[in-house]
Amino acid sequence: MSSFNTALKLLKKLLEKGQVDRETDSDLFLEFRNPEVRQALAEMEEELDFQIIEASSTLYLVPAGGNSLLGFTSKDLREWVSSDARLADAYLLTYIGMFIFFLFYGGKNQNPKQREFLRLSKLLEELDQRFAALTLDGEQALALEEKYSLNFIGIAGLWESKQGYEEKSRKTKAGTVLNVWRLLEREGLIRILDNEREIRPTRKLDDLMLNYYLNDNRVAEIIGLFQGGEEYAAPQPHPDYQLLL
Repeated sequence: MSSFNTALKLLKKLLEKGQVDRETDSDLFLEFRNPEVRQALAEMEEELDFQIIEASSTLYLVPAGGNSLLGFTSKDLREWVSSDARLADAYLLTYIGMFIFFLFYGGKNQNPKQREFLRLSKLLEELDQRFAALTLDGEQALALEEKYSLNFIGIAGLWESKQGYEEKSRKTKAGTVLNVWRLLEREGLIRILDNEREIRPTRKLDDLMLNYYLNDNRVAEIIGLFQGGEEYAAPQPHPDYQLLL
């Protein structure tokens, strides 16, 4: 088999499964080390705007920011919410997903991972507090919008307009969060446990966050976004964050 065909076979497996593991696909995994195969893959990466990441004896395919072919678009996220969802619904879904990543990996020490599980009740409480603060402090919300190019006021208003926690429909706060959880679970990033009351990150999410997304600069970005501290003079959030959703 030619190097190009081997590269195509590896890419096909990545597109089908999202990853190639050394344990289950050892021959194909080792072909990634072949310089000729790697060169063919590099050309595909450039042409199709993606990157192959190796972490913990696993290969992952990560689309570049703005890749509408392999990544998620706002339209995809709106359709995930409902057929009549608005752009604000997609932004809220994105914000909640990013906030979940922050709660898991927002530590400031050498290892940014700061928890092994997250309860639904805790996440709802944290979101309520943050959105309430944005609603009350319009100047802060406007400053954040200008700094991070994200409609915080609209997102906060949409969250506050939702009903309580008892029902799990998309019109409730709990239902909205569960919708985000199910999307992340579908992508193999979290496991939903305890009758939809708890989530835990998968090895895939650990691998991608700790080996690719969270270099020092990106850790500062998400900490700056969600803590708003002056010590983290962060640029706009990297567009790759949304690609995990």
